[in-house]
Amino acid sequence: MVLGVLTLVNTVSQSGGTLLSAVLPLIKAEFGFSDSALGLLTGYGSAVSFALLTLPISHWAARYGNSLVLALSMLVCALTNMMTAGCHALWQLIAARFVSGAGPAAAWPLGQALVAEHFPPHRRSGAMAVYTAGDFVGSTLPLVLGGWLAVQYGWRTAFVVFGLLTLVAPVLQWWLVPNHPAVPVEQGAATDDEPLRWKDGLRELWRLPAYVHIMFGFSWASFAVYGLSQWMPSFYNRQFGLAPDEAAAFFGGAYASGAMLGLVLGGALGNRLGRGGNERLLPFCMLTYLLTFPCILGVLFAPNLKFAFAAHVAATVFGAMPNGPVLSMLHGSVPRRLRVLGSSIFLLVMTLLGAGGGPLLIGIGSDLLAPTLGPEALKYAMLCVKLLGVLLFVHLGIAWRNARRDAALTLGDGP
Repeated sequence: MVLGVLTLVNTVSQSGGTLLSAVLPLIKAEFGFSDSALGLLTGYGSAVSFALLTLPISHWAARYGNSLVLALSMLVCALTNMMTAGCHALWQLIAARFVSGAGPAAAWPLGQALVAEHFPPHRRSGAMAVYTAGDFVGSTLPLVLGGWLAVQYGWRTAFVVFGLLTLVAPVLQWWLVPNHPAVPVEQGAATDDEPLRWKDGLRELWRLPAYVHIMFGFSWASFAVYGLSQWMPSFYNRQFGLAPDEAAAFFGGAYASGAMLGLVLGGALGNRLGRGGNERLLPFCMLTYLLTFPCILGVLFAPNLKFAFAAHVAATVFGAMPNGPVLSMLHGSVPRRLRVLGSSIFLLVMTLLGAGGGPLLIGIGSDLLAPTLGPEALKYAMLCVKLLGVLLFVHLGIAWRNARRDAALTLGDGP
């Protein structure tokens, strides 16, 4: 029950950002924004919010309880998504995206911490895969339903509808997920459960090489994944001439079908490989991410829509497979008392580097290449950002080497 409710919360927390990407062609047509401005809106419009809110949220959760802080954050997210319908300028849209970022900024660290508390390490990959399914469902429903609503009734109506849907999640979550503060509100004697100061916690996390390299590795992957995801409906709109609702539904269909299969396979394989520790999970994650490269090339240079759809499904399958194992490794590499802070820092770095930088760089690249490449500019800007994802292999390679060394030392110390 707890896992299902938390997955629902994670699902609706993602809906605002994905809905924005689905209606980008309509916003561009109404306001005449450049691709650089749209990249700023879809990227750092939320990323700055994550950066400023994720650490305070982790602190408040340690004091008042994960469930309470998560429910309040989701309430703010829902109300702000509805208020987006009243925006009439770029700065207003950015401000709305900033405030609505309170939802995903809380759902990521607090939801993961709650899931980790309910599942032992050997079952955690599967549980995290289920929880991560909310990311993909929350990124698919706004594309399909939101794109249709935006074309039929206007993009503003779509934001109101999804804001109302988001209100359901915090009510259910507060009712069904118990709230147990890690530290009582009334200050008493210090205990071992009392949270570290941020400075001390950050210092301790920095001394964990597995955590650091897993974090930076998948932040570079996020740079490519999030950037391409935000621009993919616009790519289908420009490359194949699909209407905004058709482009969003087409991308959403490929995204959903591939993601669900990838999460199931990744969770099952992750549970099996997880018994061998990070030494076996890390090469699995590197292999699956490597396989996304030829698939994305197939999408960007597809001769027709059918080929693009097949390549996109394959890319999403391989891209979704490591999600559960990654979160399992992340939580397994830090002490229990640092899980919320560790998830918050992971979200902060991944957001600033990936979710913020990826869409913005694609937008800037598209504007710069447009004079020479014309309609093809967006495609090549997306390709350049995807290629930067190879930096994942540098960090995960280091983490794998350390994991193998630790495993060898453990065997050497055995009987």
